[in-house]
Amino acid sequence: MGAIKELRSVDEYKTLLSDDRHFAVLAFLSENSAKSIQAAQILSRLSNESHTPIWKINVQQTRDIHPLLAVNQVPTVVTIKNGQLIKKVVGLQNEGTYRKLLADAPHQRADGTEAPPLRITVYTTRTCPHCTTVKNHLKRKGVPYREVDVSSNASAAADLQRRTGQTGVPQTDINGTFVLGADIAKINRLIANTQ
Repeated sequence: MGAIKELRSVDEYKTLLSDDRHFAVLAFLSENSAKSIQAAQILSRLSNESHTPIWKINVQQTRDIHPLLAVNQVPTVVTIKNGQLIKKVVGLQNEGTYRKLLADAPHQRADGTEAPPLRITVYTTRTCPHCTTVKNHLKRKGVPYREVDVSSNASAAADLQRRTGQTGVPQTDINGTFVLGADIAKINRLIANTQ
């Protein structure tokens, strides 16, 4: 389940890495830093939306973890995969940057169990207003997706027609299930079923 949890010691950090988790997001913050407070608010919201847990380290209280990852500025957010540092984002970032960072995290359902990876492709054209509606909706929800413009990719257009029997856009492929048009309710149901 998404939420910001606090790591209070290097022992807790080592336990986190030795647990069955292959991926972790750590936020190094300070309660006396306005930028840290802003970052924490953004990260908390994104964690809850994506059901991705984030571990907060208050560098004023817990002084033995940040040197292990060469963190010397707050806020800093890092991702760790299989015990190795993957990405480090230093300083206050916009919501989009943090969303991209969390996009690497395995998706979790609301009950905390790991969900299959969410793979979304939106087939569009440049002049399609309904395509823009779908893309904006996914962005607002913080759901990563891949866009394929079928007006400039003839082989993708042919493949799409072969797979769905349809040529209209938008078509949204969510883990192999297609949604034709800007059916936001159906898109939300399919996403929710994987979370």
